[in-house]
Amino acid sequence: MRQLIRRLSRVGDCGGGKTKAATATATTTPEGHVPVYVGGGGGEAPERFVVRAELLGAPALAELLGRAAQEYGYRHQGPIRIPCPVAVFRRALAALMAGDEDDEEVIEDGQ
Repeated sequence: MRQLIRRLSRVGDCGGGKTKAATATATTTPEGHVPVYVGGGGGEAPERFVVRAELLGAPALAELLGRAAQEYGYRHQGPIRIPCPVAVFRRALAALMAGDEDDEEVIEDGQ
């Protein structure tokens, strides 16, 4: 899990070989946040979320990241992908954000 969190802190450094459009999208991620792609299985298009990096250590998201590590491995290149239904991810975020309603720390890009 520590390896994954270290990788998350360097996610902005993996811009090699991207097109201009992909680089522009990557640079719109606010500092201290991480882009996360959720879903994409069963014909469903993945949705992009921008999540505050410190939330990834919370038990609900750590479990989902563990599933991602099992499916994709720790050496997966590119953005973080979580193989779960978008509704499950939204519920996990809602549970985390319930006590932190003053901040809008999750941005849904809809891509």
